[in-house]
Amino acid sequence: KKEILQNLVLGSRGEDVKTLQQFLRDEGVYPEGLITGYFGNLTKQAVIRFQEKYVTEILTPVGLTRGNGFVGPATRKKIQSLLK
Repeated sequence: KKEILQNLVLGSRGEDVKTLQQFLRDEGVYPEGLITGYFGNLTKQAVIRFQEKYVTEILTPVGLTRGNGFVGPATRKKIQSLLK
């Protein structure tokens, strides 16, 4: 089972970003589906769509109503629960 081991933000690079991009593609929130290992704007928009898809689990507990594109602890926890 894959894991995202660190918080990810716009500009991040590496294997965790590839795992994130594959996951977002599989979730249907990343229509571009590019697996580049670079966290650019398309990836950020996909993260926001994912966060808003699971708003009650990811955003509401930390007092947010809109996705911010930051893959922090709450977002990573939800991703882990869904990663095969």
